[in-house]
Amino acid sequence: MAASIPRVRRGAPSYYTRNLQTIKSIYGFTIYPNQLPIIAQAGHPSIPEIDPFFSPTVSGRIQDIGNFTNFRTSIEYFFGLAPQPRTPTYGAISAIDITQFSSDCPSIAASTVVFTISVADPSRPDYGKFITYLKQSGFWHFDNQGRVDYYDLNIPALQDFTNVLVGGNWDDKTIQLIATKQICDGAQQVCTGANTQYKPNIGVNLATVIASLGLNPILDATMLSQLNLGSLNAGGLSCFAQLTKKPFGTFNKLWADNVACRIVHLMLAAVDPDEHCMHVGPTGGGKCVDWAYENRLFADAPLFGDKYRFICPADEL
Repeated sequence: MAASIPRVRRGAPSYYTRNLQTIKSIYGFTIYPNQLPIIAQAGHPSIPEIDPFFSPTVSGRIQDIGNFTNFRTSIEYFFGLAPQPRTPTYGAISAIDITQFSSDCPSIAASTVVFTISVADPSRPDYGKFITYLKQSGFWHFDNQGRVDYYDLNIPALQDFTNVLVGGNWDDKTIQLIATKQICDGAQQVCTGANTQYKPNIGVNLATVIASLGLNPILDATMLSQLNLGSLNAGGLSCFAQLTKKPFGTFNKLWADNVACRIVHLMLAAVDPDEHCMHVGPTGGGKCVDWAYENRLFADAPLFGDKYRFICPADEL
């Protein structure tokens, strides 16, 4: 488990070193299992381990996942979505390498980080084996205490990354149906009580769901065995019936009313159900909805207060 940073240039101003160290520290908490004590405090207004690095009013955008408009959701994004070792590959972040960095004034920096993903479960015979890489690039804004208060970041080729991480191809219909069923299992376990999203629906039963999928109980017995729909309770079956009518989508476009978006938000709901269960639900809760192109990419002023937020101000140059 290692973190690597580029060599600090000779004579670099103190803010350059500070901003670089802040970014390194943030990404260092994504290395498994460093994120676990952070997400255990999800929803708290203050988290001692990371308070020195994030403003309490931090907000930002991650393309193409969404906007995170406060401390609570920003922290849950950075650390709640950092992979944890789960079947089938048991991959998680084992190292970070900041391969690009620039900071020409105290309040602005740009960076690229490359995450190394390796088998992270010590009980696995291939523990430590390299799996793949993930990249994130973008801009950061720092307040007068050197804490991040705005960020605008991008993860390229997220669909390709998730294909490698799950050891499959999201374009495969069987994998899509299995993933949809797993959402419904997870939603019934995580989103309970006032957070319940999918309730039993009269008229929805196993036979009607199988028929709606165009599957034949005899000819498609192998696929149905893999799906194991009979293990869903009535609410889970209602969930499956609703979600299979929606597009599965792609991890390269998660600001949409699709299943892929709900996979991501189920991970966040496991960290903070009060905040994210509604996003897993049938309406998408304002997150898993079809956002207009312009709103996804260009609504900077509401998010950053200024569309020029990531340009060094004249009084800092």
